[in-house]
Amino acid sequence: MVPLNRQGSVGLQQFTFELFQNHYQIYHNSTDKGIDQKLLESAEQKFLHPHNNYFIEPTSCIKITNQQNAFPERMFPSTDSQVNPLSDIAKYFKEHLTESWKNFNLTEEYRKEYPSSDYINQFLDSFRLESKKFWDELIKSITIRNELLFKIGLALRILPTTLISVFLQIWLNDTESNSSTSSKIMSVANLSALLLTTEQRTLLGGIMVNWVVEQQLERALHFANQKQREDFEKEISNVPHANWTPSMHLPWLILELEMNITIREIQIEVARHMIQPMMNENNPSMSNIIMQLNMGEGKTSVIVPMLAVSVCSSPSSLVRIVVLKSLFPMNYQSLRYKLGGLLNRRVLPFACRRDMNFTDVQINKIFNRLQQGLSNHDVVLTSPEDILSFDLLTIDKCRQNQFDVGRAMLSIQRWMKMFGRDILDESDEILHVKYQLIYSIGRQQQVDGCLERWNTIQFVLNLVKQHTTNIAQQHHNDIFYKASECRSRFPEFHLLNHQPFPELCQRIANAWLNQKNDRQLDQQLILSFILDANSSIDIVIDRLIRCVEQTLSRQFQCESKFNRLMAVPFRAEDVAADNTEFGHPDVAIVLTQLSYYYCGLSDSQMFQCFDRLSQDESDPEMIYDEWISLEEENETISSIKQWKTVNLKDYQQRTQRLFPTLRYNMSVINYFLNHFVFPREAKQFPHKLVSSPWDLFASSRTKIIIGFSGTNDTQLLLPVHIRQYDLPQLQKTDALVLNNLLQPKNDHYQYLPISTSSDEILNLIVKDKSVIQVILDVGALFVDGTNRQIAVKWLDKTDKKQIDYAVYFESDSIFVCDRQYQHHAFLTSPASERLDRCVFYLNEIHTRGTDFKFPNEFRAAVTLGNGLSKDRLVQACMRMRKLGKHHWLSFWSSNEVHQQIQTMKNNSPLLNETENIDDRITLTDILRWVYENTQQSTWDGLHHWAIQSLSFQRKVTAFENIHWKDLQESFTNSTMINLANQCLEDEVTKLENMYGVPKTFRTIFEIYSARWKYSAIYSSVKIHEAVSKRLCSYGGSKTLLAQLLDEEQQRELERVQELEEERYQKRPSSVEPFEPLLHDIIKRLCEEQGPMLNLSKLTSVFCPIADAFLGTTFYSECQPDGWQKKSLAY
Repeated sequence: MVPLNRQGSVGLQQFTFELFQNHYQIYHNSTDKGIDQKLLESAEQKFLHPHNNYFIEPTSCIKITNQQNAFPERMFPSTDSQVNPLSDIAKYFKEHLTESWKNFNLTEEYRKEYPSSDYINQFLDSFRLESKKFWDELIKSITIRNELLFKIGLALRILPTTLISVFLQIWLNDTESNSSTSSKIMSVANLSALLLTTEQRTLLGGIMVNWVVEQQLERALHFANQKQREDFEKEISNVPHANWTPSMHLPWLILELEMNITIREIQIEVARHMIQPMMNENNPSMSNIIMQLNMGEGKTSVIVPMLAVSVCSSPSSLVRIVVLKSLFPMNYQSLRYKLGGLLNRRVLPFACRRDMNFTDVQINKIFNRLQQGLSNHDVVLTSPEDILSFDLLTIDKCRQNQFDVGRAMLSIQRWMKMFGRDILDESDEILHVKYQLIYSIGRQQQVDGCLERWNTIQFVLNLVKQHTTNIAQQHHNDIFYKASECRSRFPEFHLLNHQPFPELCQRIANAWLNQKNDRQLDQQLILSFILDANSSIDIVIDRLIRCVEQTLSRQFQCESKFNRLMAVPFRAEDVAADNTEFGHPDVAIVLTQLSYYYCGLSDSQMFQCFDRLSQDESDPEMIYDEWISLEEENETISSIKQWKTVNLKDYQQRTQRLFPTLRYNMSVINYFLNHFVFPREAKQFPHKLVSSPWDLFASSRTKIIIGFSGTNDTQLLLPVHIRQYDLPQLQKTDALVLNNLLQPKNDHYQYLPISTSSDEILNLIVKDKSVIQVILDVGALFVDGTNRQIAVKWLDKTDKKQIDYAVYFESDSIFVCDRQYQHHAFLTSPASERLDRCVFYLNEIHTRGTDFKFPNEFRAAVTLGNGLSKDRLVQACMRMRKLGKHHWLSFWSSNEVHQQIQTMKNNSPLLNETENIDDRITLTDILRWVYENTQQSTWDGLHHWAIQSLSFQRKVTAFENIHWKDLQESFTNSTMINLANQCLEDEVTKLENMYGVPKTFRTIFEIYSARWKYSAIYSSVKIHEAVSKRLCSYGGSKTLLAQLLDEEQQRELERVQELEEERYQKRPSSVEPFEPLLHDIIKRLCEEQGPMLNLSKLTSVFCPIADAFLGTTFYSECQPDGWQKKSLAY
């Protein structure tokens, strides 16, 4: 018997870790079978190469000989420096248009004939047959190769959408040549088990190209059947994939297929130019560019999605599309629709406001989401306000010593500078010099002079009212004047030019001095100080020191209010600009006064006045007598003439007599403003943080910034880090637009009567002999109603047999009103399919960036308002995409603008004697007026542009110690504190510094140079030299009044025109009151069964009552030694 050996050797078991997503992966030997070589070669020709003669060609091509269009010389202001002090700017615009006009005249046009619809149908059938063969061969190849997966039911269902998604993911992995191996493995592991071979991908690509061509042919046949010859020729002449290879840009091919479009050659050229600008070798550092592309050429609808999917395909770039705030909803909806399907790109909206009280946890979540967006090829959509607000909020968090939040936000900024790639849509508006964002810093305080300040303005406006009649009679061609209906109201009054201004000032100053009791010598000194710009307050300070000190030292304390009652800038006639206010307090006060004078007080505001009059005034009868004395005697006045007869509880008296009579009374309005508006809202902050379009660019960014727009008239106001760089074939764009604008059928001009209401304008438009279906209110003449109200009024006035809907904008979204006064979203309304039955009202802010496919022969009424510039006019006119061919314009100007155009026409040196006889306003006259405005607005903007550069240079200096390219660098507390302190700017300016300093006439270059010298910013020499060079080249010889202060003062120069500055003001969030706490000792005192307490020994809780006033001016007056020592305070 053999004994059993219980010992034996056992090998150790080996285990491997398997990812969950790979657990059900089945690995098998696939069966290879070749694809039909003829079909494969055909697919290769279409997918792996640009277009190779497979599309329909014209049967004939005849060159059209057009007469050379004469250059419109008369449109431009004089380029003679002796005549025009802004001749450098005028010459710049003229030279630019001359070059564009030359390129436009060199453009060759051809008349092409194309095969019949029957031939195109046969061609389409051949493509469909080939596509079917491709698809059958592809399905056969996939099925055989993955036979086991299909038999056991683990293969995905083969659909075009499934295969295209798999193909796109494989293509993205192949293009990520710089990514790590592990990330590639993860990407492949997330794919379906259906991995397409190279031949299968080529065959699928050939199918996709065929489908794109089939869609294009179907669109062309639709236009042919609808007798839309121009649209048919435009579609059939667009050769698909003529200058690009589909296999190199698979996302573009998918975009074409899913959006049912064919990308045009010029769109490919623009996209390539913006992805990798072909810069001048002599200036390689200039990498940030913007370019011009005509309106209606698919900038937003085609090129932006193309750029997004191309740039975000790179593993090192996160695309950030920057759009105007007013166009954000439309762009978000459009991008989600175009990118969220087969392309599978998420659109991440990014918003930032000051009232978003971020924590470090929230900021880190935002950071993680951005990093995920980079790895997932997502797209960020934002606005310039949100970007600049995030930058300022970062500095503000550092200032508030919220170091964890500030550190996290700085980390995001550093990461975005490394990986962010910005695309600016409507770049000329985004980078406009008029825009700046300001964070107010510190405790709110009254404006200097407060009560005396607005009382003086009210007194001056009353003097204006007294002298307007005589001034208007003497200068009837220079003044717009409409007398008020009653004596107590302020008249409509506006200076059309500067000529009557000196006389008006003289009269007002004399009238003000006549009601004073000063000596004759003193009056002369005061008059000289008011009217002479070179006078200083030092001249009169010795004689009037007491008066000046009383005026400048008055304060009026009152609690703040959240709802803004002061005048604010509007971005459209019924849309107040968010968080925006006028930069100068006196401008804000004057405009607030005029706003209430013209609009009157509401019923609730009238109640406030009478409640205060009856409850808080010691002599209400005297004040009421002053109010009612301004009204003319009539039956209504006689019933409410005495204060004792006023009964607010009498509804009939209140609604029919009292409120209607006094609603526009200047004294009542002044009373309301002095007690309920100015004390609460006419305030300033000691410091501010400023950002502007300059801050969108920084030399520390590793990715270039690109942008485009339909106009390029703001080139001189672009930050020095970016420049206009147009493709040669697009340099004719300006001339092309103006040529279409100058067509004879657009030569239709009307001017409106003085002070025309919206209802009256609509009546004139409806009665006009030319049928108008679109109103482009770029001149903002419809000022007495909301968009909805105006649209409804217009619909009521139109012919019910022809028009069923009115389309308008509300809260940046498109709405439609039908005959039953039901309001719906436009896209889901039947009106979207029946544009010929609609009228369209586009307010000022939406005459840019909106796109409607208006039917042929539509005509638009374009309003002309004061100061209208060329870029705004052209943007509005080009809402009519077929302008000059099938869309037409009529121009409607205000009476004020008509006077300006007429005066400019009569004074033009280019008119000959024959033309002087004709008073008719032509298109050339309108464009001449527009170019004058553009020249002036450019010169005005150069000063703001230069001052904004100083704020930017200050921040460059503050950030110079941060190494943005070092992702491992930590931000210390001291670094963040220094950063915030260096970025802060002073905000408050005293009255003496504002008006009490002699003013001198200086050029804008001299003003900028002085401010740069006093600011002592020497770390940005290149920026300073670039700014100085542009100001020297285009600032001209024109001067403006500026005041040069002492070097110790923070604001060295103040410019008169800067008083009209509008800025986006971000006020601090409201402060929450501190929650009161009751000390434990006080609680013990309330215990009935508690022990006796010696309060004099509890010095940490109780103190002598006199000590409660320590640190105040009352302490010395309260006789602290006279209080009993036992009197204690908590």
